[in-house]
Amino acid sequence: MEVIAVLLLVLVLLLAETALYRRYGDKGVSYRCRWTQTEQIEGETITFEETVENCKALPIPWLKAELTVPRWLDFSETHSSVTGDDRFVTSFFSIKSQAKVRRVWTIICQKRGVYAVEHAVLVTTDLLGAVRLSIPASDLGGTCTVLPRRYMEAGVLLPKVLRQDAGVRSVQQSWQKDAVLPAGLRAYAVGDPLNRMDWKRSLHMGTWLVRQEEPIAQQTVTVFLALETQPENAGALMSDPQQLEHTIRVCAQCLWELSQDGWRVRLCLGEETSQRTPQCTDYASGAEMYHRALRILAQLRLKQPVAMSRLLRSVRRAGDETWLLITPYTDVIVRTWKQAWHGHVLVTGHAHDYGDCADACVPMSRE
Repeated sequence: MEVIAVLLLVLVLLLAETALYRRYGDKGVSYRCRWTQTEQIEGETITFEETVENCKALPIPWLKAELTVPRWLDFSETHSSVTGDDRFVTSFFSIKSQAKVRRVWTIICQKRGVYAVEHAVLVTTDLLGAVRLSIPASDLGGTCTVLPRRYMEAGVLLPKVLRQDAGVRSVQQSWQKDAVLPAGLRAYAVGDPLNRMDWKRSLHMGTWLVRQEEPIAQQTVTVFLALETQPENAGALMSDPQQLEHTIRVCAQCLWELSQDGWRVRLCLGEETSQRTPQCTDYASGAEMYHRALRILAQLRLKQPVAMSRLLRSVRRAGDETWLLITPYTDVIVRTWKQAWHGHVLVTGHAHDYGDCADACVPMSRE
């Protein structure tokens, strides 16, 4: 009789535990995840946080979170599975009553793009695994932008590209900062370079004075980025993704050099907008221009490339401006454009210079 009573008591406890978890197991439990940084450079690491909070007295013995993220976010500390363009990541938690658990992942950003946690499935169970409950995710952390990295293996690119024919020899076009004019004096501030100090007037006035300078003029350039890998008449049905990514990295390097040298830059991209026209930015310069251009390059989907002829006609020629085309190939259209506009051509990838008009070539590195 005592054995039967013990068995009945155990059975009652198990049924009570099951009923308790069935009713309250998903109450007071919240899950959220977030990126610790909203931007990172391609090839670098970023951290990703998961937080599970249990606000009730009943503990959560087992909770599984199944996340669906883009395959280019490599969760290096776990054995995730990849199917197509998706990566499936699973993490497990055990939370005491009135407790919070936080887990931090280190992620390798393998490719530029704008990424987010696409889907999250949360499942919890009781001690015996008899009850399975789903818990909604309250916050999936928004998006993370992975900026393209600069292609630096070939060194500085602009001096190799910006050349003009002068008689029988080739001379390099100036790509340094513009000359400056004096613009009065002002009081010295911490960080001012000593070569701008006006020592004579400083001694005369009894206070430190520096010369103010302003640019005489700012050089302007329009950068065309072609996103086709073959001419229209080549018969190629598929683009080369690796070649296009290489071209985007070369473009990032050129934009960085232009920003460092004070150019006013307009970027025209060979990908259609919602209005089915090539995307062109306004003129800008400096670090602000460079960072904004990187964000635009990160968002390229490479789904609707613009034909070379349409890209080169997307802006009007106006004033004394430099024209730079960054492209995976050249053809007769590019050669004609270069001759008419006195443009500069940088060929990337496999260096298909069919038009025999490239100023410089930057082939892909062998990995």
